[in-house]
Order: sequence, then structure tokens, then C-alpha cells
Amino acid sequence: MRRGIIHIGMPRTGSTSFQAVLTNLRPRLAEAGILYPDLSPPGSRAGSAVNHQPLGEALDGRRPASERRWSLARLSEVLTETPADTVLISYEDFAIQKPSLGAPEALREVFQRNGYALEVAMVVKPVIEQMNSTYAHRIQLIQETRPFRAYARALCGSGRYAYHALLEPWRLAADGRVTGIPLRDVRSETPLLERMFRDLGLADRIGSLCGPEAYRFVTNRSSGPVVAEASRRLRRMRAHRQVPMHPRFVGHFLDDAAWSRGLDPEPLRGDAPEMRDRVEAVYGASNERFARAVWGLPWADVVRPAPERPPNELATRPIPPETEGQIESLVAEAISHFGLVTPPSWRRIPADLSEAGVAGLARLVGYSRWRVP
Repeated sequence: MRRGIIHIGMPRTGSTSFQAVLTNLRPRLAEAGILYPDLSPPGSRAGSAVNHQPLGEALDGRRPASERRWSLARLSEVLTETPADTVLISYEDFAIQKPSLGAPEALREVFQRNGYALEVAMVVKPVIEQMNSTYAHRIQLIQETRPFRAYARALCGSGRYAYHALLEPWRLAADGRVTGIPLRDVRSETPLLERMFRDLGLADRIGSLCGPEAYRFVTNRSSGPVVAEASRRLRRMRAHRQVPMHPRFVGHFLDDAAWSRGLDPEPLRGDAPEMRDRVEAVYGASNERFARAVWGLPWADVVRPAPERPPNELATRPIPPETEGQIESLVAEAISHFGLVTPPSWRRIPADLSEAGVAGLARLVGYSRWRVP
């Protein structure tokens, strides 16, 4: 039977690089019997089909029901028409969707109906590192005023970091056909993308199209400590409510401005060393179940910890005058570029309290419209 491989995540584990390589190779993949389909909805801008986010959002209810029907019908049509023996779908948020939304079962049905056996690929890294990455991503989206410690404490019990539970509905839908890839492998120094294609049995076929340089491609850098502090200040100004586009464009503007000046050569590392043991206590058993189910080995025998480096977060320490000037310069540049203004406190404070209250209540009751709380 032909292979239908769903790369489900985790978020912030090299997904964008993996998707970029497949997108760049899309015109030639047929030569190797592989399809990375363009499933863009009608009217999508050219070049937007880098991953399968529209399909994922259609399946989890963030898009109209009509688009869900169209997306599944379009996928079925593509599978019917292609001679490829291997089809790849990639969307890193599949892993954190609510199981009750039925995405694994919906995709299994479409693939099986067209003669493909569903398989699942998932990339993982230590939970404390995953939390740091998701916090840095929220910084990039102008969503955080909290320091990392407060974020980690609030999200420590979140199901979004319980790898075994996240994988289970996909593992069942794929009849146990799961490929787990650690971000860094104790057993190998091979770069991540090369291991992803190798472990999926596609390295030779992909390598014949592009050569080994494709396996070393890296994109979508995380924000660093200077941008993190600038983002937190813009969030206090409610910049996320003042721009007509997605707030990530503000974050990308800050990143580009910082990197062009030689700032933030390293990504943000949150300052909460005491959280490492707490996170291990909460998620260690889930990690072990994941590792035993996927590799038949203990977690520590496969997943290499992140390199030991001191935290570089600025929110928890006195900021040197030179760095303060750099932060203020980035903030001023963003204010000028996007036409931002500082709302008066009588408007800003109630709005902040309202948003914080809604978010806190949602966490308390476990509500999330589409993703695991």
C-alpha cells in the first residue's frame, strides 16, 4: 500500500525548515515518486502553500465548515490523481489540536479510501526547552508581558506538553505507524532534516533531487533577549490591537531590525532554572511512555538535552544602559513604522485586565476552542 505521511509537529521543532525544503523541491518531487500537495483554498495568494495550515485550520474549526468539506474533497481529488507512492502533509499544530475535533480520523479515512496507509511523524525536544520556544514564539507575536518564569508556571500543567497523550489519537489512526524524531539525538550527530528524511525512509530520494546541502537548511530563527524586551513593552502599549495586519509582522520587524544591527545573535533563554525539576516531575512519565511507544527505549537514551547555557532573558535582571538604549531604539522604530500610539491608562488598564481575566478563566476551566488547553 502507498504511504500517506502526516507530519504533525511539535511546533518550533524545525517544521518550517522541513516545509521549506519540500516546497522548494515541489516541482521535482514527482521524479522521486513523492507528492507534497498544494492544498491552498481558492483565492490564496501565490506562494502561500508552504505548509498545510489551511487544511489543519479547516479541520479544527477555525475556518468555515464549507472549507472543511472543500479541503477534504480537494485532498481526496489530489490522492486520486497522483501516481506518487508517497504523499506528505505537514502542519506543526496538528499535534496540539483537540482530539475531539477528529482530524486524525478524517485524514485516515481520506487516505485509506484512496489506497494510502496513514503514517505519522512527530519531532520532540525536552519539555522545558519546548516551553521556552513557545514563549519565544508568543514574544514574536506580541502576546506576552510576563517574564518566562511566570509563563512557565502558568503553563506547567498544560496538556500541550504531554507528548504521549498528544500522539495517542494519531498513533491509533495510523495503526501504530509512527516515526518519532528527537530534535537532537543522543545516538547521532546528523542534522535534524537529514534525520527526518532518513527516518522516514526518504533520504536517498530527496537527496537525489537536491544534494546534502538541503539537509542543513535552517530558517525561522527565534527572537532574542533584546527583541523580547522590546516586544513586551510594545505589548503593554497594546500594539497587537493597533495594527491592521497580524501582530507577527511587528515581531518580524523587530527581529529584522535587531539582526541587521548585530543584536540577538542567540535566541531567548528564559530565566527560571527551578522550573526544570518541576517540569520533569509533571511530564517525565509522559515522556517515558512516548519514548517506549515510539522507540522502545528510555527517553534519555534517545533525546539529547539542550546545551547548558546561562539564561539571557532581560526581564529578570537590571538592564545595562547600552542595552536599554538598543531596546528603546527598537521600540521607537516600531512605533514610527506602524504608527503606534500609547493609549491612556484609563483605556489600556481595563483592556489589559479584561484580556488577562479571560485568559485566566480559560486556563482555569480548560477551555480552548481548537487546541489542547
